[in-house]
Amino acid sequence: MKNSLILAALALLIALPVGAATNPFDGKAVALDAGHGAADTGATGYCGETAVREVDVNLAVRAELGELLRANGASVYDVPQLDSRRNRVAAAEEAGADVLISIHHNGSSNTSADYTQSFVTQKNDKEFAKHIHPALVAALGLPDRGIKNDGYGMTVYGSLPGILTEAYFITNTAAACDFLGPRLRITAEAQALYDGLTAYFSRSVSGGGKGRNQ
Repeated sequence: MKNSLILAALALLIALPVGAATNPFDGKAVALDAGHGAADTGATGYCGETAVREVDVNLAVRAELGELLRANGASVYDVPQLDSRRNRVAAAEEAGADVLISIHHNGSSNTSADYTQSFVTQKNDKEFAKHIHPALVAALGLPDRGIKNDGYGMTVYGSLPGILTEAYFITNTAAACDFLGPRLRITAEAQALYDGLTAYFSRSVSGGGKGRNQ
């Protein structure tokens, strides 16, 4: 009887899915870049007469996303707002980051323009973006302009899987006013990026590494 109980317990342990309780962020470091900075404020939107600067929106999303990640066991590196995109990526790499998200918001002279778009360059950027971009689209509910190849942004440099996101237009009047009010878009965007990162780090990967040609 005793041997039967032992065998049954062993069978139950074997049947349990391996790594079922593993935190996908264990041992992972995420670099978060808030686009623009210093004298470069990015796009500017208006709610009435009040200006809303893209750089401030970028920083707000980074702060909320960073809080979510840290609360769930991820190591987060806030990329300094250096003048050079190349230097920003180098800083993220030197910090030992596994992935890089460069947070941006679009701008237009048309205050009703609003859609979600992301930019990548290399092969492993595209794999990363397949988890991040759809999460943004689903959370924000805006028209999807897809994932575009970028020949000039931060994803050109370095070897990290990266993405440059343009979640929505801060020049859109509703978006600018939301930032000055309930900041529902900030919360939705940060949660979407967190969900995308969770999905990316939870995927089953055999082999490969951090190099751009993996």
